[in-house]
Amino acid sequence: MDATSNDGAIKGGVLPDPQIAAGPFRPFRSDPGWAEAWWWFGIPAVLAAGLIIVNTLAPNFYRAWILPEGYGFLELGHFFIPLTGMIIALWLLARRFVRDRRLLVAFLSLAALACFYIAGEEHSWGQHFFHWNTPDYWAALNRQQETNLHNVNDLFDKKPRLLLEIGTLAGGLLIPLAAIFLPWVRRNRWSLFLPASAMVPVALGVLLFKSFHFIEKTFQMHMPIDRPAEATESYLYLFILFYLIVMVRRIGEMEREADG
Repeated sequence: MDATSNDGAIKGGVLPDPQIAAGPFRPFRSDPGWAEAWWWFGIPAVLAAGLIIVNTLAPNFYRAWILPEGYGFLELGHFFIPLTGMIIALWLLARRFVRDRRLLVAFLSLAALACFYIAGEEHSWGQHFFHWNTPDYWAALNRQQETNLHNVNDLFDKKPRLLLEIGTLAGGLLIPLAAIFLPWVRRNRWSLFLPASAMVPVALGVLLFKSFHFIEKTFQMHMPIDRPAEATESYLYLFILFYLIVMVRRIGEMEREADG
């Protein structure tokens, strides 16, 4: 992981900044290391173990309290996790350092919009909380008769999710692996946007539950949890949240360096 004790390997150069074309660049010292494993490793590990154990030992409780649409543990997380991500992205956009960098503004604006869309769609823009009736004309278009877009067309659901899954697995697994053998991955102008190595556990969570879902759907085999696709979504949204937390730390480090 990106342990902060490797000072000897990262001294010299400036921090990666798309606004600065000339290097040499150094990796970010603020990326989470093992001293903070309680959150970037502990949360994904405890969540995975907890879901499997509860489903195995108390399947009725799992179906009654973990899975229900709207108020279940996973479904509430599908709202509050991206909502928190949106707040973080908007907070970063308010910082002058970010506003001076158009690429960062565009990137974080997209992140805020994506989090807003996810949070809204997951709870049908409030319908799961307030239980209003779907208008007849919209219910005729929507697969589940809800006031959302993702049940109307795959363009609003499966395709964006596929892009997120590819980005999570590539950014959370392949990039950290490549960085072990290719140090320039963490020392180039664009590495501000590359996920930290601390993202590996949550990306492994996506891979685990995505594999469960694939096996269940393809081979009709019983998996350690019911509806593993719901757990996959939880890890995808945790990946976004963890990524934005790391971005806060990196931008703060860049601000401190700019202030001298």
